Formats: sequence, C-alpha cells, structure tokens
Amino acid sequence: MKSYSAAELADALRSVGIRRGGVVLVHSALFGLGVMEGVAPAQTPASVYEAFREVLGEEGTLCVPAAFDDYARFGTPYDCRHSPVDRGQGAFSAFVVSLPQAVRTYCPMMAVAGVGPLAQDICHQFTGSAYGVDSAWDRLYEHDAGICFLGVRPAYAFTFTGFIQARYGVPHLYCKLYTTPIYEDGRLIPLPVTCHVRYRNPAYKIAENCVPFEEHLKVRGLMRIESVGNGSVYYLPSARDVFREGVECLKKNLFYFCKQVPEFVPGEIPMDGATGKFVPDELRLRDQAPPAR
Repeated sequence: MKSYSAAELADALRSVGIRRGGVVLVHSALFGLGVMEGVAPAQTPASVYEAFREVLGEEGTLCVPAAFDDYARFGTPYDCRHSPVDRGQGAFSAFVVSLPQAVRTYCPMMAVAGVGPLAQDICHQFTGSAYGVDSAWDRLYEHDAGICFLGVRPAYAFTFTGFIQARYGVPHLYCKLYTTPIYEDGRLIPLPVTCHVRYRNPAYKIAENCVPFEEHLKVRGLMRIESVGNGSVYYLPSARDVFREGVECLKKNLFYFCKQVPEFVPGEIPMDGATGKFVPDELRLRDQAPPAR
C-alpha cells in the first residue's frame, strides 16, 4: 500500500483546481488513499482537514455530507449539534461535524455540515427540507460549489444526483414527510422534515447507478483527477455544470440514474390510473368536515 504526505495531498487539491476562498463539498473514504506518512490513523482526519484549510484559506468554505440515518430508519430524534454522522459518510465527515465552529442542516436526511464564512448560509437555513428551496443542496448549487471525492469514485458517493433528480421530478422518488422531532442543542426546532426518497416496494426494482454519469462527466471534460497515495482525488469544479449535465441526461432518459427502468404497476402509485370526474374539494371532503355549530 502506498503512503502519502499532507503536503502531497495539498498539492493534489491545488492541482485539480481547488482554490483559496472557494466553496467545496467533500465526500471521502480516507482508507482509499492509504496511510498518511507520520500521522496516526486516528489523527488522519485532522491532518486532511488542515490540508484543505491550507488550500482554501480561512476565507474558503468546506462542506461535508453529514446525514443521521437513524432518524428515518428507526425514528430516532435528531439534534443537529449532537447526533452522530452515519458511519457510511466516513471519518472525515465525522471530524468536520465535531469542530466547534461547524454548522449542520436542520434536516437529518441528506444533511450537510460546513465550516467557513459561507457555512451558515449553506448549511443552516431555517428549513427542514432535504432538497427544497434554501436546503444545503440548493445553496451549494447557488454558490456553484466544487464537489470533491477523496479516495472514492464519484459513482459510489454521488449524493448530488439526488438533488438533480428531485428538482427534475423523476417518478421513482416521492417527497416524504417525517414527524420525528428535531433539535438544536436540546432545543426543539418547529420545522417539518421532508425528503425525496425511493418507493420501497421491491417489485418496482428501483436501484441507483451513477457509473454512466461519472463516465459522462469525464468525457465532457468536467472532472479532474489526481493520484494521491493509493487512490485518487476526483474534482468537479462546478455544481451548476454537474446539475445542467444531469438534467440533459434525464431529458433523454427519465430513468438515467437507475440500474433499469422501474417496473411500476399500472393503476398503483406512482403509475396511478384514471381519476374520473372532477369533484370540488368542498364536496370531496364534506364527510370529513367538522359538524356545524
């Protein structure tokens, strides 16, 4: 297994195009890079953070995926200051969230945390929506953030494609409402939590595949790659360019990000049948109206 130094990592980050004062979202699997020279494994996330900070400067903003999946899986309440990051997000995300200056989204689903001058604007708007207006993903798009994949191929950690699909309006995702409470440092936050999620019926055979999109971005010249240690740094300089390319792919194939065309059942949601004659709400809901006083 190859090793690498903190200086080599910083050089690679500069080489792919990360610049002082920029905004970057970092997905990571640090084991994919190998061992950092002269650094204990437990201290590697801190050293990686220092490399990013050296390149971005104090005027740069660093964001990481920071979801708390137990919220949706088990109905566990979420505290944006204290709930742990899902292990699948990696040790680097967990380290960034642990920083005292870090801020994190109120929505635990597809959560994002950040540090830097724009972290509050990106990661801590007053919304419980995962992908909606003023969500972290919406703000990353508005700031045209760079998207970095450290030690992991984009196809295996491409969370931004969820935002693209939700905004495009693909039929294999629906907007789900969650009622489990959310908190900030123990204080209840009065926000509804929503997230676009896949239909769970296994008969639909909905499964994600981002490999074609990764290859598409390479061909389009929108991905920069630099070797580091045992792995690579992949960098997409423009979230807006990635969004635009994803939309163009969806225009040609509505199920572009799926392994196969979902096998929906005619007459069942989301492939619902005829709705019949239009009935005004006052008649449709009249049996549910409270009795007149």
